Amino acid sequence: MEDSQPTDSGIVIDSRYRLIASLGVGSGGQVYLADDIRLRRQVAVRVLRRIYADDGSFLEEFRSQAQKASTLVHPNLVPVYDWGEKELPYIVSEYLSGGSLRELVDTTGTISSSQALLIGIEVAKGLEYAHKRGITHLALKPENILFDFESNVRVADFGVAKTLASFSSLEPETNVDKSYLSPEQIHGRRTDPRSDVYSLAVLLHQCVAGYHSMEQSSSSDDGMPLSEEAELDPKLFGSLAPPIRNGIALDPNQRPSAGEFLQLLMEAASSQRRPESLLVSTGLKLENPISLHDDPTLVDLVKSPNKDGKILRLLKKIRRRINRWIWLILMLAVALATIGIIYFASQDNDEISSRTIPDLVGMTVQELDETIGGYWDVEEALDRLDGTIPGTIIRTDPEAGQLLEEGGTITYFVSQGPELRPVPRNLIGIKVNDAESLLIGAGLTLGEVVEELNEDFPVGVVISVSSIEEQIPTGSPVDLVVSLGPTIRIIPAGLVGATAEEAQTQLALEGLQYKLVELYDENVPQGTVISLDPESLTQVLRDTVVELRVSLGPPPEE
Repeated sequence: MEDSQPTDSGIVIDSRYRLIASLGVGSGGQVYLADDIRLRRQVAVRVLRRIYADDGSFLEEFRSQAQKASTLVHPNLVPVYDWGEKELPYIVSEYLSGGSLRELVDTTGTISSSQALLIGIEVAKGLEYAHKRGITHLALKPENILFDFESNVRVADFGVAKTLASFSSLEPETNVDKSYLSPEQIHGRRTDPRSDVYSLAVLLHQCVAGYHSMEQSSSSDDGMPLSEEAELDPKLFGSLAPPIRNGIALDPNQRPSAGEFLQLLMEAASSQRRPESLLVSTGLKLENPISLHDDPTLVDLVKSPNKDGKILRLLKKIRRRINRWIWLILMLAVALATIGIIYFASQDNDEISSRTIPDLVGMTVQELDETIGGYWDVEEALDRLDGTIPGTIIRTDPEAGQLLEEGGTITYFVSQGPELRPVPRNLIGIKVNDAESLLIGAGLTLGEVVEELNEDFPVGVVISVSSIEEQIPTGSPVDLVVSLGPTIRIIPAGLVGATAEEAQTQLALEGLQYKLVELYDENVPQGTVISLDPESLTQVLRDTVVELRVSLGPPPEE
């Protein structure tokens, strides 16, 4: 771990987080690289300004949102480790050395549509995870999209950014950036998770088109950066254009959810070329480090006395005043105590007992508690296993039959039901019997089969799959919609006696084919239909060939 600058020593948050260097200005304060003294790791600490610490309503909302954010555990979200308000409100998260999307685009100007698709897919995964848990971001922008040193994408500031935006009035000089806000946020209407989808779509548009695109498409009346009429150059955006178009719908009800937006991006990615590597930052750039003592955000901490230093000086003073003979007595007492411990440890000690772990598989958690009592500590974990009943124990660690001392820990794994199986993706367009075979091979079963008329698929072919989940438990039924074939056609009436052109037009409108057979008939004018096969009002399938017998007029005289 790198040492901090000498000018920064002594600035410690909550007696645990020693600030090393400023990472930049964040919402409502500063973000710093810091040492977690207790766990010996580097973290990112956002320290908020004093003006927020003096507002009780803000602190209450801050605590609530920080608690929610700390429950989010996902590869595409920046984890929140800790928060507090002992000196100033602060929140601690994982430190990512790859910089932000804002820094990336500032460096490169724009990114390719395939790179934007890659970023959009990862961000949408994180949003879908958070939205399913009832948590929205509502302040998504390039500064909140971070990278680690391997270019993995993470979404930061869940909770804290939303809270700071809600209390932006505490800082009158703050100019809130509305570039990425949804129309309902700008106009103070009700928001929902699809507000985040709008922000993500605008963000992807800006990354590909460049910052100038925001100025060209913004409206001076409402501040919205994009509208449904925004131009999306197919050469520039490629297959990314349709997802963005859906995401920037002004009506939230017309926008996709995060999961649906993710699916649109995944489909768009299939027609994109492989994205180039993202030129993310490789670490801190501190050629001209600035003393943290000069940061007005930390003025209270810099002026406050170093309590840890006082305690250390007091201990040194006491230690110097203790006579040498007292230390000798203490050392003798320690030696005698050590000898006693070694002696008693070498004797048979029947007080520390062990028991054999019973077979707990198949029990419920209540039955486990009744069986174990308070003899061992227990920890719960969740797992899936075919053939097990949800809510019952499927295994333990250590396993049954092993000896474990009293007070030891047993981890028991509770079944969530059968294992998850992927739903086959190639069911559409094949016969229902073949689809059933694929489902059985995947560990699933054929569910309800609904038949519908369909103009594009022949009889007995699967049109669609009712399941929207990519993975479902083993043995679960999958409902299918199967084609009944095209709608039955009826040969129009009144074709006999009509002109050949009129008959051909009516047959074509019904989706039928025709074949002209020309015959001489002295009683029927030339070009008039004499008869047809099959006859009028006959029910036939689409594309059936109807024979039209058309008069050539009277036969020529010999």
